[in-house]
Amino acid sequence: MNSETEIVNAALIEVGAAVITDITADTTTHGDIVRRWYGHTRDAMLRQYTWNFALARQSLSRNTVSPPFEFTYSFSLPTLPYCLRALSMYDSNSEWKIEGRNLFTDDASVNLKYIARVTNVVDFDDLFTDALIFALAANIAMPIKRDNVLAIKLLEVAREKVQTARTHDSQEGTFNQMRSNVLLSVRRGISSPPSTPVSGAGTPR
Repeated sequence: MNSETEIVNAALIEVGAAVITDITADTTTHGDIVRRWYGHTRDAMLRQYTWNFALARQSLSRNTVSPPFEFTYSFSLPTLPYCLRALSMYDSNSEWKIEGRNLFTDDASVNLKYIARVTNVVDFDDLFTDALIFALAANIAMPIKRDNVLAIKLLEVAREKVQTARTHDSQEGTFNQMRSNVLLSVRRGISSPPSTPVSGAGTPR
């Protein structure tokens, strides 16, 4: 699929609802609902797994103000592309922790591998897109149809499709055991939308 509108319309079809003309401009009730849920559902799914298409690498900028205690240095998390989930510091065995939009560590420089917020749908893996459609459909089933049974069925399909996508994604490239812990446990299932994407904690001290 080549646009966000195509993805949300596929989800609307799965819940038996009328499609919209444009996710950015549609003023119908359905348009308002899918606009509210699309970005959250996409980001939640991106955070679930180390999707190959969403991996990014960046040398971080060190903040001028250091942490008052525990760690020596503070680094700002990437914004272009936006870091949804930090994964590891390259060539480092040092402890690190995420607090807010900062990474704390004793290393004087940080090369970070992370999951980026991918917004261009043409960059999505096709199997990820397939899973996203059903995850979005599960989230909009209640506000549009008030049908909890349908929402649960769609959620189960979404989980199956996520697993299929993850299995194929993991078969690309050489297996790489991350040397640093990921920030958050894998989110399982679809949750209500948070007001702001949140980063978690890294290696405990």
